[in-house]
Amino acid sequence: MNEQPTFSSAELSAIVLARDLADGEKAIIGTNSDIQVAACNLARARHAPSLWWVSGPGGMVNPVHDRLLPTAGYANIQAAEALFDLPDMIDFIDWKVHFFDFAILSVLQVDRHGNINTAVVGAQNRPRLRGPGTVGISALCGLSRRFYVVTQRHDRHTFVPKVDFICGAGYLDGGESRRQAGLPPGGPRLVVSPLGIFDFEPVSKAMRVRSLHQGVSLEQVQRNTGFEILCEGSPATTEAPSPDELSVLRLKVDRSGLLRNGQR
Repeated sequence: MNEQPTFSSAELSAIVLARDLADGEKAIIGTNSDIQVAACNLARARHAPSLWWVSGPGGMVNPVHDRLLPTAGYANIQAAEALFDLPDMIDFIDWKVHFFDFAILSVLQVDRHGNINTAVVGAQNRPRLRGPGTVGISALCGLSRRFYVVTQRHDRHTFVPKVDFICGAGYLDGGESRRQAGLPPGGPRLVVSPLGIFDFEPVSKAMRVRSLHQGVSLEQVQRNTGFEILCEGSPATTEAPSPDELSVLRLKVDRSGLLRNGQR
């Protein structure tokens, strides 16, 4: 009997995201972005060779390495296909609606309608935790065609009924509230966590289960979530990485095993 290959939670997250990315799309990625970079480079290596991504902090386009490097690292400059100056980056991020097809973002908090917080947890004048701030996230969530949320934690501190500070607008209060606020079409497409993949119900825009990872129960997800996640029928099981997906990820994208060994 053939044994299923083993893989880490971070590897699964990168593979799940890569499957949803299309050829010819334009993406932007932030600073703490090992999973995000791996997802884009895996998609480019397998099915989307014309997809391109730009480093938000550095302006480097498609730096090519066989290992994962910090997206702001100077080593990316020599290996990049192109380089954006900061004024150009600001123009694209802050002013051009739907220039970027998607962004992939890490969070401190995400709520039931996909709003994200990367700034402060707790009262703004006396926060319990400070994050990197909003940087360009508010514009990316507002102006990209869609965005993805990836987190390597799934607990009630991360998945909250309402974020303490909206850095990036998801579906705001649900329903038509994003459109009523004057934002262009867009919003969060998927939330990927160590427990499963979650999307948003089309009418209420409330988070719902798309699939749960192998061995994860709906009760476990609800117990670790600060709000009720919708689930329509019996939850599907997330498709495990194929041997080819793992091979390309490990031999072409992440040869140092950063995601596999949890050295993040």
